[in-house]
Amino acid sequence: MQSDALRKLNIALFIIGLAFLNACGGGGGGETGSSTSTSTSTTATATITTTTASTTTSTLTGGPPSLSGVAATGAPLLGATIKVVDATGTPVSLIDAAGALVASGTTNSADGAYRLVLATASPKTPLFIQLTGMDAMGNQVNLYSLVQTGTTPLIANITPATNAVVAQILGGDPKPVFLSAVDNTSSIALLSNATIVTNASDLVKTIIKANLTDGKITDTTKLDFFRDASFSANKTGLDASLEGLRIQIVRDTSGKDQLQFSNKFNPIGTTEVILDLATAKAELAKTSGGSVAKAITSTVKATTSPTAIFTNLGLLDDLSTTLNKLIAKGSLAADFNALVMPANPTATPPYAYLHNGRDLAALTSKLADYALNNYQLSKFQVTGCADYPVIAKACAKVLISALVTDINGQRMDVFSDAATYSKTTTPNWLLAGNGSSSNFSVYPVAYATYGFNGTLATGSTANPANGVQVVISVAAGDSASRIVQIPSGYSIPFAGCNKSYLCVQTASTVTPVATGELRDMLPQQLSIGSIGNLDSTVGAKYLVSLPGSSAFSPTYLPANVPSDLINAPFPMLDGVASGTPLTTTDFSGGSGLSLSWSNWAAANPNLRIISARALISSGSGQPVIKDAIIPLAPVTSIKIPSPGNVGAPTSYQVWLGAQDNQGRRYYSKFTNSP
Repeated sequence: MQSDALRKLNIALFIIGLAFLNACGGGGGGETGSSTSTSTSTTATATITTTTASTTTSTLTGGPPSLSGVAATGAPLLGATIKVVDATGTPVSLIDAAGALVASGTTNSADGAYRLVLATASPKTPLFIQLTGMDAMGNQVNLYSLVQTGTTPLIANITPATNAVVAQILGGDPKPVFLSAVDNTSSIALLSNATIVTNASDLVKTIIKANLTDGKITDTTKLDFFRDASFSANKTGLDASLEGLRIQIVRDTSGKDQLQFSNKFNPIGTTEVILDLATAKAELAKTSGGSVAKAITSTVKATTSPTAIFTNLGLLDDLSTTLNKLIAKGSLAADFNALVMPANPTATPPYAYLHNGRDLAALTSKLADYALNNYQLSKFQVTGCADYPVIAKACAKVLISALVTDINGQRMDVFSDAATYSKTTTPNWLLAGNGSSSNFSVYPVAYATYGFNGTLATGSTANPANGVQVVISVAAGDSASRIVQIPSGYSIPFAGCNKSYLCVQTASTVTPVATGELRDMLPQQLSIGSIGNLDSTVGAKYLVSLPGSSAFSPTYLPANVPSDLINAPFPMLDGVASGTPLTTTDFSGGSGLSLSWSNWAAANPNLRIISARALISSGSGQPVIKDAIIPLAPVTSIKIPSPGNVGAPTSYQVWLGAQDNQGRRYYSKFTNSP
């Protein structure tokens, strides 16, 4: 055993050496870095002393080891938080560039690479790794990875593929295991079993074989999802395969966790392979006769691949690079026209740029605004296909998304569009839009009403409840009514209500009045045309009429409407249920209404708050509504501007809304009457 003095000296020398290597271009600074920089820890040696859950250790000499890798969902995950626990479920402390102990590290803000310096030379393996971050669509994501042994270099890439392997081994969503790691050491111990990890990995490789083949991976036996030091988020190889896949953990109606795989370019709601995670864990644990393939419950056993897309996918990053060069030069709106696919005047009707109601002038104005503010785009993440109907194995218009950051790396916006390949232009990919004339979205929602003390309210209506939120965003002054046609065949009218969205119209001759509550956009409240089973399933097709036209624009439900309302992750304010409830006087303070939800956020790292609203209703007139501006980067506190004094108030409300990476929304309403 090293003395404390010798251990501290080794740590200090290691930090000095790491700082020197970083200064010479050996990787990113501080806790981030390149996956190619793992040579800094190759002087260490490792000895595995045991393989049991409670005592699995690896003894390293030569200074603290570093753990590195790349985090990506196809596009790199930028500025994501990484935490590590050891075989005992104990959080592993890390050392930052200043030599201080920290609880977490972050991925690089350019390429998703990371390097963590462990504060111990003897980590107890396996190491269980959690990433919490935001993808290029602005969705909060949780991914997990592992380090089986202390053999250096310690490399752990973090991707949907590693998450799929870990989920099989643990038999469900890894999140609750990580959050209560100290109580789940027997499950964590399985992460060190080489046979189990290999078998789970091999099943994933078999399921996505077509995607790997199109990614030019010819020998999958040499593919290591976790320890491949050459892995990079550059839309080639494995990364290209991930760009074409949708891999997610979904809880079915019976409460079982499923692993779902599908071709991202198929219509929304098309799931190709379904794997029961509890069965996977049981089969992997068998010492003989086990077959993890038995966990596949779907008829289809392998995903399809968007073969034609792979040929040119690696060139897509050239588009973001070219856009960023123009933005950095402070370009004007007209300068961006060359990066938009020209209109086709010979087509019937003429095809011109449109994307969710945004025309060419609005697009170039937005890009010019980015230039004015010195923003930059991340690499694009492929999100699906804008073609309708979708063409098998091909897609003319590829949906893309990127994070927009300021000069300090702060996330400022999400830029979404569609792009098409053109072999005659430079760059070869151009913005094309999806052709949609309306900014129209639907979200599966669950909502609950609480008192100011955090207790669930009782009443004549169901609480909690669920439904589908229909968001029809309109420009100022646009009060034209729309008709929304839902999959079960009903048509529901929406009309202007002096907000940035349209409200449900309960009678054709009555102009709706905005309440500021979720019911403004919740057709479920209607006695006729209420949401049914056909309307609440992932992929359900909703249509909205276009003003002045007989045409309809489609959109699709991104996930099933939440059915497990008892365990739903409704946002909860800190302290309201433990002695510091909200009060009506909180609304009248001139400095605004301060809210925090750190405890809820810690328990739900896969969700982020997207809205916070204070609302005071009175006996007459429209309610007073004040909204907080929620930054794109996840926060755990906010201040809502003061609603001021309202005469004869009848109710006070606070609304918090959250969204997960599958597009499900959860709303909490805290209410009190004077």
